[in-house]
Amino acid sequence: MAGEIALLCEVGREFMPPSDISQVAYALVEARPTEAVAQVRMPLNFALVLDHSGSMSGKKLASVKEAVKMVIDNLSPNDYISLVMFSGRADVIIPAMPARDPQGMKAAVERIKVGGGTNMGRGMQAGLEQLRSQVIPNAVNRMILLTDGRTIGGKKCRELAREAREAGIVINPLGIGSDWDEDLLDDIGELSGGAKAEFIRTPADAMSIFQQQLQSAIDVAVRNAVLTLRLPMGVSPKRATRVLPTISEFDASVLSDRQIVLPLGDLEKNNPQAVLVELLIAPRPAGLFRVAQAELFYDVPLLRLAGEKVREDIKITFRSDAMLAGQLNPAVMNFVEKANAHRLVSQVLDEYKRTGKATTRLAPNVTRVLDAETQAALEQIERGRQISQEQVKAISNKTRKLTQRLDTYE
Repeated sequence: MAGEIALLCEVGREFMPPSDISQVAYALVEARPTEAVAQVRMPLNFALVLDHSGSMSGKKLASVKEAVKMVIDNLSPNDYISLVMFSGRADVIIPAMPARDPQGMKAAVERIKVGGGTNMGRGMQAGLEQLRSQVIPNAVNRMILLTDGRTIGGKKCRELAREAREAGIVINPLGIGSDWDEDLLDDIGELSGGAKAEFIRTPADAMSIFQQQLQSAIDVAVRNAVLTLRLPMGVSPKRATRVLPTISEFDASVLSDRQIVLPLGDLEKNNPQAVLVELLIAPRPAGLFRVAQAELFYDVPLLRLAGEKVREDIKITFRSDAMLAGQLNPAVMNFVEKANAHRLVSQVLDEYKRTGKATTRLAPNVTRVLDAETQAALEQIERGRQISQEQVKAISNKTRKLTQRLDTYE
């Protein structure tokens, strides 16, 4: 059945001049669930795998416990929940079960105390076992993984993330405070088919972050979305970047001479996904040309739809008109600007984390899209000064979300 997904395609320039040299073009493809799936609500199979090592004592653990109780209160009786706490070992506080005894579950949460040590792999293993212990038709399988520190056994954690992906389980990592391993948590999120780690800067932020994670799972309406862009002769891909809901680069392995295959995974009702593709177009004479064909494959299990597809052509007119060729699509170019800023800031941070300094310099057109705190921290790095781990994590987290606030492109 058609109509579950609106596939919207725009280009940076609808008109380009005929040329005897290759030119770069930008295409923005947005996948947005429609009203046809507005009432879809799949059951959740939700595992909370949370650190309660000694460093979590005080406000951190108290705020996380309140956030867990909020999650329990907002589940439906058809949702399943499990709770695993880890320190040097893993303890199953709530085994996977329907959320039909919220008071009893919240009482169990209230009894949680701090432990010692940090072995996140044991927590992840126990969480996966709980998620796989229940066979729930059409369920959204999610693990919320939270820590405030560094763990032993990072290799094992990455292996478990890959295992989760094979089982259709997305892990959403959360880091609270400033001492957690950003590279490890980012890898766990991406290896499981999800996003990089979310930063909980202060204990007071835990409630809103948990609310966002829960709502994200509740809003899943479309599964297994895969976007394919087929390219004609003379058009080659340079880069593909997810720009909504957050910015992340697709690996170069998704690019080939004649097509780009981008796994999008779950689509949420109120949170579209968008991809920005940079194309190199060989010389073209005057005329209207299709530079790509976008096709989205997807499933809607609750409507018994599998292998559905929607298709749109992406076209550019080549015309010898300087005025038309100079017209830019401000929305597309805003995504281009934010994606470039994210890429360059990431280079600065990667270099800084490796060497304690950075040689990459950011131009004004990059820094202008950053908030004042981020600009100030990056200026410190440029001057050879040190910044805190909290600042590093805040910059990384905020630049991934630049496209959630689009400004006028200049």
